[in-house]
Amino acid sequence: MMSDDIILIEKFRGGDKRAAEILMENYKGAVNKIARAFYIKGADRDDVVQEGMIALYNAVVTYNTQSKIAFSTYANECIKNRILDCIRSGNRLKNKALSDSVPITSLDEGKMAMQSPEELAISAEEVDALKNIINKKLSEEENKILDLYFEGSSYAQIADAVGKNTKYVDNAIQKIRKKIKADLTNKDL
Repeated sequence: MMSDDIILIEKFRGGDKRAAEILMENYKGAVNKIARAFYIKGADRDDVVQEGMIALYNAVVTYNTQSKIAFSTYANECIKNRILDCIRSGNRLKNKALSDSVPITSLDEGKMAMQSPEELAISAEEVDALKNIINKKLSEEENKILDLYFEGSSYAQIADAVGKNTKYVDNAIQKIRKKIKADLTNKDL
């Protein structure tokens, strides 16, 4: 006798997308329960639940319907493993700077809310002066890369715009950061 889960998985694999939605809805409570047991630094509870839901979907896709292991057991393990992988990834030393950082925009918004119009105008002038100093220190290509970066372009988009690969763009941005940091530490702006 086939369980309801296996019937739904078979229907999904036969092209019935609604079957996957039903499975996802049926296991949403289990995902929430598992997610409550974990904490990912820098992530909301919703982020943890989302990772669990992704794992649940992958479980639906990869489950062997001929297995003697119940789908619920398989799904629970997939969910736990996915969340644990995210925790491990977030705890890696190379991600430490990102995990501990505060977005610059949130700092700027807080300062701007407390500044008078005169202070905002002076800040804008200081930013323009800093941009001029930076522009003089960087090559034409580095300036173009930096401008695209500040516009929110991805590394791939920047690479396309300058005719280079993404590794080149990453290296260029690191080099730009070092130049700016060195100049700012040498001068008191």
